[in-house]
This record gives sequence, structure tokens and C-alpha cells, in this order.
Amino acid sequence: MDIGALSMYMSQSSTQNAVSTSVLKMAMNNGEEMATQMTDMIGKMAVDTSKGNIIDVRA
Repeated sequence: MDIGALSMYMSQSSTQNAVSTSVLKMAMNNGEEMATQMTDMIGKMAVDTSKGNIIDVRA
């Protein structure tokens, strides 16, 4: 393998690694944002405290 081909291969590999890392960071940020929104939504929900207090245990 000549030096030029090796250099091109290494450059492409480095670019692929950089792109993969960037895509992974975007996915992680998106997941974190969705989790934050879900937490906010759960916190704003109206909760009926009278539900689930009485349990009928007859068989």
C-alpha cells in the first residue's frame, strides 16, 4: 500500500469517527431533552389522591 492511499484511508477513518461521535452526541442531547420534558409533564399532572386507597381483597 502506498503512502497516499494510506493517508486517504486514515483521513476517512478519522472523519467517520468524528461524524459518529457528533451523531451520538445529538442523540444523547435529544434523549436528555425528552426526559426533561417528560419529567416536567409528570410534575404538572393533576393527581387524584382518593384513587387506589380502598382495595377489595375478597377472593
